[in-house]
Amino acid sequence: MFNERSLERLFQSMNSHVPSVRPSLESLLESNDPVYLGKDGRTFHVDKEELRLLSTYLDIWDWSRLKIPLLLMTDTNYEGGMWKVSGKLEVTVISRFLGREPEKENEMLIFYPHLLKIRQTFPTAVNVLYLP
Repeated sequence: MFNERSLERLFQSMNSHVPSVRPSLESLLESNDPVYLGKDGRTFHVDKEELRLLSTYLDIWDWSRLKIPLLLMTDTNYEGGMWKVSGKLEVTVISRFLGREPEKENEMLIFYPHLLKIRQTFPTAVNVLYLP
């Protein structure tokens, strides 16, 4: 049986790939080897083609403000499993990519088929963050 501490450790382990500092899209596009460090200290490489594709969904002056990887968070407020993306630029990118309007300017719900499409297209530039 899980106690609160065990559950906390499980989520920390599931989120070890999440970076402590997220670099900008612009800095990763300029880099010869686009990488970020996970909370566990591991280096994660980001595919340059994914970055180029993400850049097409934003104006060039927003590239320095968009942080990579984009984070899709579990949302336990809905039955059946949902994810959400938060942040105005993040929502803009995902909304344009999926071709659907967001529920709010700075938050968008992601259904499972959308999650699959996002993860298949951007496996290195988007992460899923697990929250209780």
